[in-house]
Amino acid sequence: FVSINPQRTATDEFLGAESVRIIPNTDTALFLAMAFHVLEQGLEDRAYIDKYTVGADKWIAYVKGETDGTPKTPAWAAAITGMAEAKIKELAELFATSNTQIAGSWAIQRAQHGEMAYWSIVNFAALTGKIGKPGAGVGFSWHYGNGGMPQGGNATPVGMSQGRNFVTKVVPASRITDALENPGKEFFYNGQTNTYPDIKMIFNAGNNFMSHQQDTNRLIRALGKVETIVCVDVWWTAATRWADIVMPAASTLEQDDITSGGTYSNDRVYAMKKVIEPLEDSLPDYEIFEGLADKLGLWAQFTDSEDKMYHIKLAYEKSGAAAEVPFEEFWEKGYARMPVPEEARKWTRHGAFYEDPEANPLHTDSGKIEMYSEGVASAGIEDCPGMPVWLEKEEYLGVAKPGQLHVVSPHPWFRLHSQMANSERLRALYTVQGREPVRINTQDAADRGIEDGDLVELYNDRGTVIAGAVVSDDIMPGVVSIYEGGWPQLDSKGRDNSGLANFLTSSRPSSGFSQATSANTVLVEMRKCEDPEGPNMAYEPPAIIDDMELAEIDEDTLGIDRLEALTAALYADMSPGEKMFFERCTVCHAPREVTHYTQQQWKGIVPSMFERAGLDESERQLVMDYLMANAADAAK
Repeated sequence: FVSINPQRTATDEFLGAESVRIIPNTDTALFLAMAFHVLEQGLEDRAYIDKYTVGADKWIAYVKGETDGTPKTPAWAAAITGMAEAKIKELAELFATSNTQIAGSWAIQRAQHGEMAYWSIVNFAALTGKIGKPGAGVGFSWHYGNGGMPQGGNATPVGMSQGRNFVTKVVPASRITDALENPGKEFFYNGQTNTYPDIKMIFNAGNNFMSHQQDTNRLIRALGKVETIVCVDVWWTAATRWADIVMPAASTLEQDDITSGGTYSNDRVYAMKKVIEPLEDSLPDYEIFEGLADKLGLWAQFTDSEDKMYHIKLAYEKSGAAAEVPFEEFWEKGYARMPVPEEARKWTRHGAFYEDPEANPLHTDSGKIEMYSEGVASAGIEDCPGMPVWLEKEEYLGVAKPGQLHVVSPHPWFRLHSQMANSERLRALYTVQGREPVRINTQDAADRGIEDGDLVELYNDRGTVIAGAVVSDDIMPGVVSIYEGGWPQLDSKGRDNSGLANFLTSSRPSSGFSQATSANTVLVEMRKCEDPEGPNMAYEPPAIIDDMELAEIDEDTLGIDRLEALTAALYADMSPGEKMFFERCTVCHAPREVTHYTQQQWKGIVPSMFERAGLDESERQLVMDYLMANAADAAK
């Protein structure tokens, strides 16, 4: 096991991995050079390239330097990546000549030009003829949600029907601040031109945006234009502390619910049974939204005139588990397993494509691995060309001024993103003087007079963060590591007194194509903190305004009658396929809005979506007809 990472991780220790250090944000250069060496040694698989890829010749010409005069040699990459030229050659030969797989992390895409890194990995694996073969190729999700487990192909419990959403505007998560600042501005996303809405109110449920959003100071300024912020949450998170109105939600232990197990495997269903009654004024989320629906005259539409347990049972009955275990037995036992087909245990990623690329094409325009994409190239996006190339970053060690350090912000070990950061017991396991820990190389610490356990200031023109020093040789010189997911607390000097990395990160997108976060592209300076202002207060509840007069709902102003007529009309003209899509289908990490994706993209989404929804062939065809008729590129 070889780990290419600027720091040695717990996984590396557990697996006894060989650690190879790389300058952050330079992965594309590494794989371009590995490709050059493979070509120079004649180790490419030309038969595979001809059969399974398109655009290889254009990319190979770039790798060789025929188009820009710069051969992407291992020596060229060594100067960029900080890796030894010999190690780059060794890794290239290891992959090309053995049954080896690349497990790409999600961190390398969360950077400026992050798409280029992923694409270069895919192209290198295709160049060596590995994709679709057992134990070889590349995977980007082995670390997440049972990504390496056999897929059961079972229908999972479905939620309540959304109904058609008459709001079709979309704002990518990393573009929220830009949207608040620039209502009406056009932006390109996922192959389409969109327009930012004019956001007057934010209704936020279960989302800690004050923790996960980049360039927190810029976000704070942008939020000043929002008239009202409402949060529904269990805890006084960073976001709820920023809200005007907070609706306290019950925790998982205070309500009945249902869920499935394994994002990929989908092989079991769990009964989430209430342990205690909701505390104080908190309510289960269902009851909060049931109450809001009632105020708007939509109670019957939202609930189907039933209680939550009815919907839990209905969700279970529509899952694959119902055929194995009756609901009453499932609820008593607490879980139900769903069978995994034997053939799924022998599944190979892209194996069907490798066996017969004509019968099992990929969901690309060509149906093959696109080492050069005419579709991407035709978009004309300067920072996302039609093939993976090396593009200089605005912030990385290659352009750093003396004394600057590169910040990486990995997932925390003791919590999930920002969840449970408010647990005093957990914080006692990892914080340093009550702040988020920052891992610093021994030499970098010595150069600045910093010792293990000191408080330090990390700063750039976006903000200043106070964190606790963990001095270690497990991270390379020039790089510091601070967990994402901290909660903010500003002191009188405007410094974050808690250690939230996003006060340092940039809100620039990874590219104009994906508009994704580039949180791992950030440079800072660092010094010992000589004047901290008291303890970290990020987890203390805010001041509450008691006895506040609440406004009454004016039905004439709100337009309840119009709202009822509108929602009734939305349901009345829904086709069977549309109704089934909104009632039973889900899209991972994205809203269910048909116009957000092209026909080709929907063809790539539906295989797993249909399985989770448990649709039979006739139902699948109804939904597919609806999607193809209303996709972004459908003829209108």
